[in-house]
Amino acid sequence: MTAALDCPQPHVRNWHADRALSQAAGSALKTRPDYRHHDVALEHLDALSPVLTNGYYNHAPMVVEALSAMGQGREALAWLDREQDSFTPVDARTGPIDPDDWRELIAARGRYADWRAYFQDALETQPWREVAAIWVNRLTFGFSSSAAHGVLQTAHAVRALQSDATPARLRALANALAGWASRHSSLPIKDQPNQGVLDFQAALSRIQPLSDKHAPGEGAITAGYAQLVHAPGFAEQVSLVDLSGDLDARFDALMAVMAKLFLSLARTPYTVIVFTHAVTGTAAARTLSQIVPDAVGRQLLFRAFEHGAALKTAFAPLALQSAPPRKALPPGDPARRAGRHGDDHMIKLTEAVLDAYRRTHNPVFLDVIAQAFAVLPEPDAR
Repeated sequence: MTAALDCPQPHVRNWHADRALSQAAGSALKTRPDYRHHDVALEHLDALSPVLTNGYYNHAPMVVEALSAMGQGREALAWLDREQDSFTPVDARTGPIDPDDWRELIAARGRYADWRAYFQDALETQPWREVAAIWVNRLTFGFSSSAAHGVLQTAHAVRALQSDATPARLRALANALAGWASRHSSLPIKDQPNQGVLDFQAALSRIQPLSDKHAPGEGAITAGYAQLVHAPGFAEQVSLVDLSGDLDARFDALMAVMAKLFLSLARTPYTVIVFTHAVTGTAAARTLSQIVPDAVGRQLLFRAFEHGAALKTAFAPLALQSAPPRKALPPGDPARRAGRHGDDHMIKLTEAVLDAYRRTHNPVFLDVIAQAFAVLPEPDAR
């Protein structure tokens, strides 16, 4: 009888998996921005409302910038052509925005065109970084407005401007800030003073999902936020997070935690979309933190964590009704594949995690890409 070996067996390597991961990693590191087509795409968007025909937020300004950031800018015009039936025009202006009364006028849904004109005027007379920094500071407490799309659109506009401050990109920033201001809202919770004692993962692990009785089903993400009134300990729990340390490093740490949240709960096409916002919202906050004072950057860091925690609280019950997806491998060229896939969330998610992977080389971001492609089918396969 052969004696049992008392030493560990060698790991049997999966060469196919190793090769797929290596190709995806290499492609991620080689991805370079290409903004040659960006301003032309923005011209097609300049007169559009932030609201689509179905009532949801218009992702087009974010998508075209994400494609450019991934070197896929040539795909933007074709993407816009496919989506044009969902766009709506800007409403007529109703009157000027009084800069002394801005607190009274944010969240005024019918004033988008007025806010747009206000920011266009401001950007003609002031440096764009100054305008953006002032208004990011003023609007950050409404980080989760329209499922964080105000933050997202502003961050995409800011990043394009960091490449080149063209007139089309300045107008895109005006549109983004107008969308954020006109649809501004905060989570239905009362803020607690930050206590700063737990790292992101430990703090997030203390966040309890809603009971099944109060958990939302599939629908608008903002409907899930509304249910936070049934999570009385939420504000106290998020206040425990530690915001100290190097800000860029803290954002990278939060990105990794939100990537793990995605891997845990993005199990169906709908929950892929929901938890994409935890990742992309954090990426957007990181971008905006680079143009504001440190104290405002830490507020962005806190709000990004709070936003991801809110998504967990509201939508974990729905996500956990489905089994975890099978382990998958990322495509060899994620940026190109995302452009071909065409889903707006897939494009924005892929760009955000590719950017994070280039900075950190953390394979968790490649896992996010793999799971998103495995769970969210391409349009012709749906």
